[in-house]
Amino acid sequence: MGIFDLFGKKDITDAQYTLKSEFHPFKMNAHHADSVDLEIRLTNNLDKELLTSVVIQVPKPLGLDKSGFMQQREIRLGPVAPKETKDVKVQIYSGQRVPKGNYPVTIYVISHYRDYSYVLNEMRKKVELRVV
Repeated sequence: MGIFDLFGKKDITDAQYTLKSEFHPFKMNAHHADSVDLEIRLTNNLDKELLTSVVIQVPKPLGLDKSGFMQQREIRLGPVAPKETKDVKVQIYSGQRVPKGNYPVTIYVISHYRDYSYVLNEMRKKVELRVV
């Protein structure tokens, strides 16, 4: 475990994309209505343009909206040019009933062809969000 693992900063490199993600602040308070920002930086490594979308999935105690009912969100980035970098920021919310612990947050990066109905390739990354 490296020093950056403590702060929620993890990198993953695939043949198609380079994906970096981090939480700001790096932890959430338990039993409080709180939120953190998940910042995602995505780079296209190929020499061709890719139609790209990002899906974020959180477990049941957390939510992607203030009410806490939405556990999955898709963000359509559109065409990503070769060597282009796109930044995405998503807020993750907790409520007063969220206990302490580590919660897995899954990030899917999907490359499409034609339109968003057809999946060409998918990359998945799991990160842990600490609630203290």
